[in-house]
Amino acid sequence: MDNYPDHLSPEFDETGGVVTPFEEWWPRVRDAFPHVPAEVARDWLHRHWRHSNYDWLASADYRFTRVEWATNDLRSIRTSWNNFADRPEDVIDQGGYLAERHRAVYGNDLAEYMIENGTWPVPPVILDNRDGHVHKRYRLPSTYVLVEGHRRFEIGSYLASTGLMVPQVHFWMMTRAAS
Repeated sequence: MDNYPDHLSPEFDETGGVVTPFEEWWPRVRDAFPHVPAEVARDWLHRHWRHSNYDWLASADYRFTRVEWATNDLRSIRTSWNNFADRPEDVIDQGGYLAERHRAVYGNDLAEYMIENGTWPVPPVILDNRDGHVHKRYRLPSTYVLVEGHRRFEIGSYLASTGLMVPQVHFWMMTRAAS
């Protein structure tokens, strides 16, 4: 987001992992992101600094609202994981791999949490692009687009397909600010 300005960057270790604790970093930089809720800042900005496909989105252009979403409607959200294809089966299959096969061999704390609780630990972020306002420049489909929380979304889509997700889940919805 905001092209990750260098002067706002947290510190990283040699593997690229963030070492500056969020509780130290956020008070120092929050004024630069006045419309971004702390929960979104923690999981998108801080944890994914320089690792988001949506770094070009300008936070000043959007407002974030926590919304409730029917689990049965997860299929209407598009993701870059399968190049925004209208094939929710791709996302469900990937979620099944993460929740079942990968978890069985390597473990997966996120999948464990979601199986046990029937929801994600932190709401993913969706961009409301139904008006197509970013379609021409960035070729995003004119629909709801997942911008943060891809693994959560994949696992959740799989669990929803098996009836293991709660009927309603929360998302952070990014909507274009009034001009």
